[in-house]
Amino acid sequence: MCTKLHNKEHVIEALHRAKFTFPGRQKKHISENWGFTEFNADEFENKMAKKSLIPDSCGIKYVPNRGPLDNWRVLLSLDL
Repeated sequence: MCTKLHNKEHVIEALHRAKFTFPGRQKKHISENWGFTEFNADEFENKMAKKSLIPDSCGIKYVPNRGPLDNWRVLLSLDL
């Protein structure tokens, strides 16, 4: 279940109550990552400020430090 951080207690309680309706043992894992990215919250904010991550519809696009300069200039010139 994916939710905002301030709803964490409500989600944990909802999963605790729902476990009685399913047989077997359910495991809860609270991720340190920001959304469905591979970066934690601090890394994500820093990389967005440095423009090394660019929003791409429902995901993000990582801008590496390598490659042709023309591609890099185009990505940084986008008004995001």
